[in-house]
Amino acid sequence: MDQPTDPPRTEPTADPLLTEKDACTYLKVSKRNLYCWRMAGLIPYFKIGRAVRFRKSEVDAALERMRMG
Repeated sequence: MDQPTDPPRTEPTADPLLTEKDACTYLKVSKRNLYCWRMAGLIPYFKIGRAVRFRKSEVDAALERMRMG
């Protein structure tokens, strides 16, 4: 007899996606400021339909690139 196969397990990602609100809270900036950074190409983002999402690791990396000194 064939053994039933288990469905593939989906593990929680170590790198979560942030909403605009989450990203603003995390960075302690306004939604307008975050929008300006997006449009300037300073922070990479995803468009999922009308929703905008940010990968936390990429937000951290963008913040490091903006560091002065």
